[in-house]
Amino acid sequence: MWDGARNLMDLGGLPVRGGGTTAQGRVWRSAAPESITGPGWAAARAAGLTTVVDLRNDVERADVRDVDGVRIVHAPTEDPDDPDFLAECGPWLDHPRSWAPNLARYPEKFAAVFTAIADAEGGVLVHCAGGRDRTGLVASMLLGLAGVEDEAVADHYEQGFRGAADHRGHGLGYDPVSGEWVAAPDEAWEPDALDAALADRRPVLLGWLRDTDVAAYLGDAGVDAPRLARLRGLVLGQ
Repeated sequence: MWDGARNLMDLGGLPVRGGGTTAQGRVWRSAAPESITGPGWAAARAAGLTTVVDLRNDVERADVRDVDGVRIVHAPTEDPDDPDFLAECGPWLDHPRSWAPNLARYPEKFAAVFTAIADAEGGVLVHCAGGRDRTGLVASMLLGLAGVEDEAVADHYEQGFRGAADHRGHGLGYDPVSGEWVAAPDEAWEPDALDAALADRRPVLLGWLRDTDVAAYLGDAGVDAPRLARLRGLVLGQ
């Protein structure tokens, strides 16, 4: 859709419990957008994009540049220097097993993410590095908040994961033995390994959806009722 974009997906067209589908052209997700060309950004603005929410950590943002007509909000979902986070989530950074402890540890960070989305004046792009893990969590929360059917949320997560299959990581990986970030080969997933990875992740994601009340979590984190209503309306086109 936008020249140069990687792993770009629209959150629209997904079935909602009780009938209807999510709105097209309101919320997108992608990998890091530095590869988007000038014409690509022009197409994004023409599509209604006004705000980019960047979930990456500081160390990942060396190539960030301003984009005319687009507000960029830096709202990381984790602290890569927090030893407790690394001990708990480090082995599962690309797996929904990390979602519940990540959310429990940093409610203020997720409140900042969803406040930025709710306060956008138009369409929103959410991204991390590959558009798979952190972006998958935030997208799943938005879709869950809007009442999208669980299986459709899981399908959407799988599509984003497959969209990042040209790499396993982003040049760094957490080594649970040493407790440190180390250089990691940025190699592609083989088809059988990718299928196996998703077969392992899908039931965990579905369990997380059943066990998580996104509205209650965000409310407790400090996202007020008007913003929760705007988030639902953004996804549903209301």
